[in-house]
Amino acid sequence: MGRSDSPLTEQGIRTSKELARILILEGIAAIYSSPLGRAVFSASIYAEALGLPVNVRDGMAELSCGQWEGTPRSSVTSHAWKLRETWQQKPPGGESYQDAGVRVAEVIREIRADSDSAASLVVGHAGVNRVFLKLWLELSEEVAIGIMFPHDVVYILEGGDNVRVRSASGEEFSGLLLGAEGASGHHQRRGS
Repeated sequence: MGRSDSPLTEQGIRTSKELARILILEGIAAIYSSPLGRAVFSASIYAEALGLPVNVRDGMAELSCGQWEGTPRSSVTSHAWKLRETWQQKPPGGESYQDAGVRVAEVIREIRADSDSAASLVVGHAGVNRVFLKLWLELSEEVAIGIMFPHDVVYILEGGDNVRVRSASGEEFSGLLLGAEGASGHHQRRGS
């Protein structure tokens, strides 16, 4: 989808509400969101549950897919979940992960300056979230490009490189969800 937008599905709304109930226990003090409607809508569900405003940040918009936006994934790549095979690769007229690094780094600086160790919720999209986690956790490109972002999970960054994953179904485990390409990194999927 890239920068194109679509409404959340009924399943997406249910999942966001389930995640909101889980997030209440995380002590979140601020919410930052991509400006795209699907992210803002999810963030508004979390905001209502947490009693917080949503801080929309353009830097968290999904990576542009350029000429590929609106095109079925199967017609532009044979990969099931990735459009970019390297950190520098970009769709025609679109952005690479590397391109997005400058704008995401600005959002990270703001969150770190504003947070004073309080938890923040960042609502983004798969591509831009890979950039965010690479920069926040100082990951290699090879590990970051392999991170998976199922719609029913949240990553909880606990300082250092400690990461917890919580799912809408209540599962919790440590580490990052990695596709086969990222499995050689130091973060491994744990749990079911």
